[in-house]
Formats: sequence, structure tokens, C-alpha cells
Amino acid sequence: MKKILGSLAAGVLLSGAVGMSYAAAAGNIWMDESADIQAKQFRKVILLPMRVGSESVGRVDANQGFNSYLHARINKKIKNTNFLGFGNQLEEKKQILRETPEYQALLDNFSSEGARAKAIYDTTMADGYLVPHLRSKGVRVDHSPATWTTVRMESYYDLINGPKGNAYKLKYHSWIQNYQIPAHDSYLQMMNMDFVLYDASTGKQAMTLVDYYKNYGVDEWHAFKQITKNFVGDWGRLKRHPEQKVPANAPTISIGKIVIPEDIKGDEMIAKTLEYAIQDEAENSLKKVKLDNSGAKTRYYITGKITRCNSGQTWHPPYATALTMFDHSEKFQWEDSNGNKQTATKNYYRTAITNHFGYYSFWYEVGVALRVIDSQTGSIVCSVFRTESDDDRYANALRSSIRRLCKTIDNKLGSK
Repeated sequence: MKKILGSLAAGVLLSGAVGMSYAAAAGNIWMDESADIQAKQFRKVILLPMRVGSESVGRVDANQGFNSYLHARINKKIKNTNFLGFGNQLEEKKQILRETPEYQALLDNFSSEGARAKAIYDTTMADGYLVPHLRSKGVRVDHSPATWTTVRMESYYDLINGPKGNAYKLKYHSWIQNYQIPAHDSYLQMMNMDFVLYDASTGKQAMTLVDYYKNYGVDEWHAFKQITKNFVGDWGRLKRHPEQKVPANAPTISIGKIVIPEDIKGDEMIAKTLEYAIQDEAENSLKKVKLDNSGAKTRYYITGKITRCNSGQTWHPPYATALTMFDHSEKFQWEDSNGNKQTATKNYYRTAITNHFGYYSFWYEVGVALRVIDSQTGSIVCSVFRTESDDDRYANALRSSIRRLCKTIDNKLGSK
């Protein structure tokens, strides 16, 4: 899930309007680079308690484990920025905002983010404040039914240092056996989150990340840690965000109006996922053409639509595998022709059956119809019409098509 810069960052995907603010993307995260002070330059950030669901503000006495882990992870990985939290979150007491009326008032309900930002700035003089938001979490139980199958079984033994030397697969026997795979419940952990960094001088969003996690056999702590690591890692990348490396005389291109299906516009998570991916991948993949999202008119621009955005799951039924493995050993002595006692070993092998319970795999599919337009002539320079899928993310599926388009753009325009 990466962010679209340029026109998309201003809301092209959501509103269909042309034109966008200058921004930077990395991984699943986006940052507004048109702000007076860019997020990567913030030196003091207030970490508010995590909001849950439709809460307008988080509570200090809730989710302290999550808040503490996020606070510690950010402090460890994000350099040159001081993060201050609320309540008894960390042992570093000097980095905790005390439970005083002055600081507790910052957790009140405000009429707007602008009002909250003013209160935070007046009280703490911070550059910004970070609001983690747990959109949803849950566990889904997927039932794998008891299932009959057949497996091929084997038994034999190897004789080591016997009267006639070594011998293998003695008394070999194989047969087909009916076997019932037992019923089993698998627990699918799911979590959706976003993180928004606000500019404390304006209350405007300075940086955003939307992420989700889905996996079997883990708990919510594992899910939260994975999302947090993704967030902090992408934030670190943004702070080190380099200029796009293209030739000095490279032609420029911008991202124009890109329409998404009506049924997707209402899903902010999917919309932002697509938004982030286009800009980040275009900036990463273009090697001979400069992506310009400053708002200045460029000769070339990308336009078009997302033709489809689907997700689903595929059931994989239970099955069993049979693997012949060492079972046990027996030793016995025998006397050779010279009257010397020798020790022989019988190594017995039996087939062990391993159950593989049924489960769902997930897929995300994105189709695009994108064109590169020469603004001087109105002609189509190149286009891409593709549908790609990925096991984990909409963004990854979309990126495959964007990479293909960028390669064509470089070939078509890079030499001009």
C-alpha cells in the first residue's frame, strides 16, 4: 500500500479532481512535502494514546502494551526526533508527559484537529503529534472438517555390520491405508490500522500510513508488531528519502486524473492503498524520466482508471503426507569366522503421517487502463491495460502494472 503523490495526493482517487500536492511515498506511508515544515524534519512529536474504532481520542488507561511498544520502537528506529507519550508507558520517565491537568486536557474532545493542534503546540511546543488508530481487530475461526484419505505406508529395516556386511530395506513391506484427517479449527488473526502524523501548527495531516495484517496461528500482539515494524520502517525510509535519480535533462511527467470504481471510493483503506502504490512505484521505477508532482505543468502526464479492484479467498482442503522415518534400533552380537565377537545394528523404519489441515489463502486483484498523454499534442504516447494479482496486497498487484508502464515510458521518452 503505497501512496500516490502529485494529483492523487490531493485526492484524485477519492474525488476525481485533477491536481495534487507535492508529496513523497515509501512503502505504505505518505508524507506531504508541500508543508512549511516537512514531517521528516519534525524534532519533537507527541504520541497520543491509540484510538480504537470510532473513538475520537484514545485513553491513557487502555492499550498500554500497544502504546508502549510503538513508543519504544519509534524511539529506537527514528533518529533525531524526540517522542513524548502519555501515562506510564516507558521507564524513561523524562520522556513521559505527566498526569497533570495541563497535559490531560490535550486528550479532551476538540471541535477540530486545528483546535487540538493549537492546544498541543501551546502546551508542548511540539512540531507534530501522532495518532495511532486501531480500525478493527478480530479472530476468525476456519473449520477444517474430518476427511478420509489414503496414504502409502512402508516398513523395513537396515542391517549394519551384520554377518554378511550391510544390507538395506530388509523385510520391506508397503501397503495402502485408509486414514482420517481429524477435524481442526484454525484461528485467523486480522488487524487493520492507520497512523496519522499531524502538523501541530496547522492541524493538517503531515504523514499517513494505512496497513492491515492477516495470518493464521498468531495472536494480536504479533499482528500489531508486524504493522508497527512496517510503519516505523517506512517512516525511516521517508526521512532518508532521496531525490529520484534521472539524467539532468530528463523529460518530466506527472500523475493526472486516475479514476477508481465507485464501489471502492467509499473504502478509504483500499483507496489510499491504491493511491500510495502508484506514486511510490512510479518514482522508484522511472529511470530516464523525472516524476514531477510539484504542481507545475509537465509535458507528459499519466491518466486513466482503475478498472477493477477485487479480493477473495481460496479454500485449500485438508490432506495428509506420509514420510518414512527412522523408528528405533536394535543391537545383537554375532561371532565371525575368527571367533571374534561383532556387534550388528538393526535400524527400523516406519511411515509417519502428517496432517495438513484445510485453510484459506487470500488474493488481491487490481486492473488498470492507464495512458501517458503528451500535453502539447494531446496524443497518447503509450498505455497499459492489465490485471494483476498478489497474495498479500492490492498495492503489490497494482505495482506490477505500474512497473511495466514505467519501463515503456523510459523506452519511449527517455531518449528525448
